[in-house]
Amino acid sequence: MAVVLKTNVIKPDIKAINQAVKVLYKGGLIVYPTDTAYGLGGNALDIKVIKKVYETKGRDHKKPTHIIVKDWKMIKEISKPSIHARLLFDNYFPGPLTVILRKDKRVPNILTSNLKTIGIRIPDCAVTKLISEKVYFPYTTPSANRSRGNTPYSIKEVANEIDLNKIDLVIDCGTLAKTKPSTIIDLTTKPPKVLRDGPISRSKIEETLNIKLIS
Repeated sequence: MAVVLKTNVIKPDIKAINQAVKVLYKGGLIVYPTDTAYGLGGNALDIKVIKKVYETKGRDHKKPTHIIVKDWKMIKEISKPSIHARLLFDNYFPGPLTVILRKDKRVPNILTSNLKTIGIRIPDCAVTKLISEKVYFPYTTPSANRSRGNTPYSIKEVANEIDLNKIDLVIDCGTLAKTKPSTIIDLTTKPPKVLRDGPISRSKIEETLNIKLIS
């Protein structure tokens, strides 16, 4: 059974953060809050860990998994960002936005379902920010539910979706505000394409990039 550490989502206990970091470095899995829902985290560059993420979610390997990064420097290390990516980074990161970029060869193909692209996030959440500050690698951020299951906003809902015996550490910040999953925009197409509507509207992104997006 996973170790469950309760803390505050606004001012998280640094001990809980340090425990989560230790688990990630050891190749374990964590459940953690984001600015949208609870996520399932593991080292996104470790093939064995990625396999555990897919197994835990019952996720089809044909479906890619997105990641959380620390900053722009890490984005450049694991992808090939465009001018549009920089504009969205400056205006909406951290926040409920996922950008699709061409991936670097160091990103395992199993993570991206053999696609040459990778989805990248920086949630506006104190927990994820603190974890990112302490790890040198990106970590996975699918929602902590079974594939095609219900989006979890509490640990009780997580437990209804996945087997917590497969999780090493849970950071419990109580019930999160119910927010739509992040907006997803593919920046590898011309013009960029909105893959999922979310909290950051299409019109705001179009205004920022000064272009018309496709659906």
